[in-house]
Amino acid sequence: MLFTLVFGALAATALYKGFALYRNWQSNIVLAKSSGLPVVVIPWNVFSIFWLATFYIWIPVLEVILPASWRGIWFDLLDPEWGYRKGHAPFEKIGGDVFIIASATRLTAFVADAEAVTQITTRRNDFPKPLEIYGALDIYGKNLVSTEGSDWRMHRKLTAPSFGEKNNELVFKESLHHARSLLGLWTGPDGQGNETVQDPAVATMSFALFVISSAGFDVRVKWLHEEKSRASSLENDEPKSILVGSEKSADHKMTYREAISELLHNIMWTQIIPPKYLSLSPLKVHRTVGAAVTEWGQYMDELYEVKKQQVAYGDTNNAGMDLFDAMIRGSGITEGKTNIQKSDLLGNAFVLMLAGHETTANTLHFSLIFLAMHRDSQKRLQQDIDRVFQGKPIEQWTYEEYFPKLFGGMAAAVMNETLRLLQPIVNIPKSTAPGRPQNFTMGDKTYTIPGDTHIFLNSAIHRNPKYWPAPSNTASTSTTGAQDVDTFRPERWLSNSELEDSFVDINYDDEDLRGPSGEDTSASLFKPVKGSYIPFSDGFRSCIGRRFAQVEILAVLAVIFSQYSVELAVEEWGSDEEVASMDRQRREELYAKAVQRADEVLRTKVASIITLQLRGTSVPIRLVRRGEGRFGV
Repeated sequence: MLFTLVFGALAATALYKGFALYRNWQSNIVLAKSSGLPVVVIPWNVFSIFWLATFYIWIPVLEVILPASWRGIWFDLLDPEWGYRKGHAPFEKIGGDVFIIASATRLTAFVADAEAVTQITTRRNDFPKPLEIYGALDIYGKNLVSTEGSDWRMHRKLTAPSFGEKNNELVFKESLHHARSLLGLWTGPDGQGNETVQDPAVATMSFALFVISSAGFDVRVKWLHEEKSRASSLENDEPKSILVGSEKSADHKMTYREAISELLHNIMWTQIIPPKYLSLSPLKVHRTVGAAVTEWGQYMDELYEVKKQQVAYGDTNNAGMDLFDAMIRGSGITEGKTNIQKSDLLGNAFVLMLAGHETTANTLHFSLIFLAMHRDSQKRLQQDIDRVFQGKPIEQWTYEEYFPKLFGGMAAAVMNETLRLLQPIVNIPKSTAPGRPQNFTMGDKTYTIPGDTHIFLNSAIHRNPKYWPAPSNTASTSTTGAQDVDTFRPERWLSNSELEDSFVDINYDDEDLRGPSGEDTSASLFKPVKGSYIPFSDGFRSCIGRRFAQVEILAVLAVIFSQYSVELAVEEWGSDEEVASMDRQRREELYAKAVQRADEVLRTKVASIITLQLRGTSVPIRLVRRGEGRFGV
């Protein structure tokens, strides 16, 4: 009897909740249709935590059990990263560059129209960030990313002055240093190279981590391979910075390098499990990340005290060069005349480290793969680097003289094209507040996004033919059958066209906020329609560190390709001895297989945890001295 009563109660509760969800779903469908935008109906929210964690299990199951006739455009949108995998095609099927998904629990709008993007990003009070997405980033304190309104203004004023020309010079110098260390790792002590790098992403992650440590926090991290070699050629290049390597003090359980590497490379666990509970997990990986959270926090505490004392005692050596030093100096915290807390400084230090590490590493990694796949573009890059530096040794390269030249040439074209095809964040989140629907215009029509809608500025805008047409002298499809808009072709950036649109800066309502440091692209390159190129987002909340990233990427590309070429590794299809015995035609046939495999990996094995990366596989490469390659590079 008791079992029957309990079972009946549970069944009644389930039916009630199911009916409520159904009514809410129908209500959301009506609300979405009132917007005037195309509407796609899906039963569940594909951006719920459950679906994000398990969609890769359910989609193959649904492909098996659902008849093909049941799978419409809604099925294409079940993959949260459809914007990368399918590009602009879903928008074309739906018939509009802005549409709404109506699920039982959430309205979600996707935007791939430049006019709409510009309105959404410049009206920050009407379209705020959905802060509930970012709460997990408050590990060490509130920050620029996790706040809105007056709190955001405070954090913006705190961080913006750090990103000036002094810091850009330091970024350039540190990028050159660590780029040479990266080459030493990949090409060996004799610099000959021609050895396969099985997973280049590992080293590009280290490179970006070490640059942000230097230029962000005045911590020069030693590469492990150089630490082991007492005869490092770069020993005389040590700055007057805090040097860290494999040794740890008695107060620490991890070295600085171990702590920050473990924390950043496994950051997803802090987003799933509150950091204070990680150390209690039965899984070792969780406990390690939990320890890294504590350890890096202690390192930041120690660095904060050192920097604070330097400021308090008037030490002006390298004053304001690194980001952390500039933040502390500008905060007024040493004089006690500010409402800014230590946690505000540490919170921003963390998100700057996070944002300045993974995105840059990915861009470098994918650039190398793309250039190995597209050897003509690689040759053009090398020729342009030769033109810029005229054989001058790296020790004589300066930010002031050479960054503008790189930013206006083929190196920047490669960077821009990589970011166009592999934007770090597939969906840049915005929202409308509950009860506050917002109008926007496209062309001569006005549309209304309902209140409490999540809005995603979708990376498919980078592959919208409306903004990225194939030039008249270029075929609309490549030799592989891909559309030009889906193809890596950095040369598209080297000339302006009828779509040229002069850069329009943001009219900030408070000069103290300062604009993001630097433009998205150089005035001498192709200028996309405003709002159509958003790798750093756009408007008031665009990436404050864009110039930091641009300087870093261009510097490392210049160092690598001034001396070396990059090839795809081909051991899967032929040994070194077999390749050496092949004629040119057979080598080309072999290399085509490597290109085909790399293309397939990039299309199918890239996924996000925080940013887009290769997951569970790699594209091996080789660096060879220029002119000594086996495949014409």
